[in-house]
Amino acid sequence: MLPNLKLVLLASWAGQVLAGQTPTPLNITAISTRDGYSVLECWQLASIPVDAMSAANYAVGGNTTTATWSRIEPRTYIGQAWAPHVQLSIILNGLIRITSPAPASDNVSAASTPLPDGEGRPETQVAYIMPGTTKSSVLIAADLKALSTIAGHYTEFPSDEPTILVQIPFEGDKAPEHTILHEGACI
Repeated sequence: MLPNLKLVLLASWAGQVLAGQTPTPLNITAISTRDGYSVLECWQLASIPVDAMSAANYAVGGNTTTATWSRIEPRTYIGQAWAPHVQLSIILNGLIRITSPAPASDNVSAASTPLPDGEGRPETQVAYIMPGTTKSSVLIAADLKALSTIAGHYTEFPSDEPTILVQIPFEGDKAPEHTILHEGACI
């Protein structure tokens, strides 16, 4: 980021604080990795909003690569999956149901022998990603297969309409700076 732009962002944030306004943090549901399992977490990004064009504007992460617009047919069931890249996903239509970690009965990872259910396995969490609010329509997928070696996440597109999403990979598979607020999706 350019030095002058950093000063403008800091001045904007300081102005909000001095005016008694607390900048609204950006919380995004993420699929991450813990102890070899894909897990759902609520992340608070380090980005400070800047008021411009009558909107709060957030810089999300670092550099990105080419975005992909995807159309998934109705009632598509992928099963166990992993993020191909650390990426920001924005759903424009339809519905995604993510279960993480993937159910033990669906575990097909050849990288290691799965632990029996309940023995070191994180609690299963479910997130529904759909158009609407920032918390419901934006997701960071960061559970790369090289890291989630025991179990990935389970993905379903159960809508009666096509699911349309935009996927924007972060350069170098580097997740944006964040704090983990809690396990599970942001609510």
